[in-house]
Amino acid sequence: MPRIQVLAPHIANKIAAGEVVDRPASVVKELVENAIDADASEITVVIGQAGKELIQVIDNGIGMAPEDAELAFERHATSKISDVVDLDQILTLGFRGEALPSIASVSRMELKTCQQGESLGLRLALDGGVVEQRENLAMKHGTTISVKNLFFNTPARRNFLRTDTSEFGQILKWLKRFFLAYPHIHFTLIRDGEELYNMPASTQDERIVQVFGQKFYDGLVVTREELNDITLYGYVSRPDNSRGNSDNQFIYLNQRPITNRNLSHAVLQGYGNLIERGRFPQFVLFLDIPPHLVDINVHPTKMEVRFANQRVIYHLFLSAVRKAIQSGDIVPAFNFKGSHLPSRDMQPQLDDIKRFRPEEINPVRPVPEDSDSSQITISYDPLPPQPNNKKDPFFNQPTPPVEGQALEVDRQARLWQVHNRYIMSQIKSGLVVIDQHVAHERILYEQILDHLNAGRAVPSQQLLFPQTLELSLEDYLVYSDIREWLDKVGFQINELSGRTVVIEAIPADVKVGSEAKILIEMIDFYRAHEAGEYEPHEKIAAAFACKNAIKSGEKLNLEEMTSLVDQLFTTREPYFCPHGRPVIVTLGLEEFDRKFKRIK
Repeated sequence: MPRIQVLAPHIANKIAAGEVVDRPASVVKELVENAIDADASEITVVIGQAGKELIQVIDNGIGMAPEDAELAFERHATSKISDVVDLDQILTLGFRGEALPSIASVSRMELKTCQQGESLGLRLALDGGVVEQRENLAMKHGTTISVKNLFFNTPARRNFLRTDTSEFGQILKWLKRFFLAYPHIHFTLIRDGEELYNMPASTQDERIVQVFGQKFYDGLVVTREELNDITLYGYVSRPDNSRGNSDNQFIYLNQRPITNRNLSHAVLQGYGNLIERGRFPQFVLFLDIPPHLVDINVHPTKMEVRFANQRVIYHLFLSAVRKAIQSGDIVPAFNFKGSHLPSRDMQPQLDDIKRFRPEEINPVRPVPEDSDSSQITISYDPLPPQPNNKKDPFFNQPTPPVEGQALEVDRQARLWQVHNRYIMSQIKSGLVVIDQHVAHERILYEQILDHLNAGRAVPSQQLLFPQTLELSLEDYLVYSDIREWLDKVGFQINELSGRTVVIEAIPADVKVGSEAKILIEMIDFYRAHEAGEYEPHEKIAAAFACKNAIKSGEKLNLEEMTSLVDQLFTTREPYFCPHGRPVIVTLGLEEFDRKFKRIK
């Protein structure tokens, strides 16, 4: 008996489904793409239990003839291409003919379709890809596809699905891509019987407002760049309108949503140093390019593409962003010399080292506001000798992470703040360096966690002027999940109509005026960390600590540095932040001696 066998069709379809359909969002993507390709002007998406129980897409497109409808469930049956040369001229979203048979093979599916100009349509009911029922029915032109019990016959894959909130978030992420790319289409989204979106056909600007709200739109700048027959246009955010994640970054190639790390990097580089590390610009950019200059047939999801000249496209994006942020009096004009932007890292320059004179160092050297960020400037204040009866935070400390590596500080030690980022001090074995942000993060995390574990209310402060905030749908859904925990950590938030909330009180440690930013960043953090990484109360504590901690770049005086160090060494785990990043590193004398060639 031969060892190599041709797979049975039902097995081959399930394998293909693993490439095309890995979660409910994949099904939504494929079905909405088909509706758009069918020239629909109205598309309704109905979701039940995050797509696990029901995904229904209803369109008023051209529909299918009965013979085409049945043939559509055969693998690689497509109306989009008929010859290999067609692969160089693809302008539709779908073209491989894999989606319907792949989805049908792992679900119970119903198809209703009627071709434009006809009054009688066809209904097909499939179970695991096999047609169980076929009947004619009277209906309007268009297509309705209902996918039920997704992965019912592949339980292992169903078990790998995440929480309903997470899975619906992925669905929403895909739908937003289509909402923004096709403002001329009337989209409706219904989740578990609740209508979340009902967006009539509109202009591009109106659609952005419909999806994200007026505040998001007001933080955008229009841009346009052309090169021969290639055009890039759209919107990029103002430098002060960045976020803590890259969720709101949308790139379209001939109206097709794509992901491309190089192009996203080009956008970020276009901002130079105007956006701090860990922050991401928001943008909606459309690239119109002759189809023969790009290969979209390089990945099953068609999200990744290959350009004939990646470098040209990269610099097109870079140039478009630079021009946008220099327009409209956003920032003063500036000039980049050469092909590289200034480094985002603060490193010493050779000329600065040559000019170094020890006698020029003063005990206190504040960083001038107009100074070159590439120069190293050390700011410190002397720490006076401590009385013998005062607890020394370095001398009396928990067991360090490396056995035998005790941090015994010199009693005449001083604290320095380097680049408003690190706190340094001499110890008997060398030098200790503390990251001020993650140190404060560890302190806040344990304080909030202690309050939550003990059932105590975190102290809060009433706002003299309550802050009104319009949330995007994605943010509002996460907020709805965590509002009980927000109340426990000191936020008092009331809900108005729609997705508008009013922040009336905030935790006592939160700086007044930053409440909206802190709330949004906590929502981002909560969404980014899946269930299992933290218990819910740990997750909200980590989110609050991460977003409310002293930032890298904040100037601290001696009293603030001393207080921070004191509090750090009263925590249960002073050496690591809640995410596992190190808080403290030590540099031994041997390392210095080795660098200066005192020892080999």
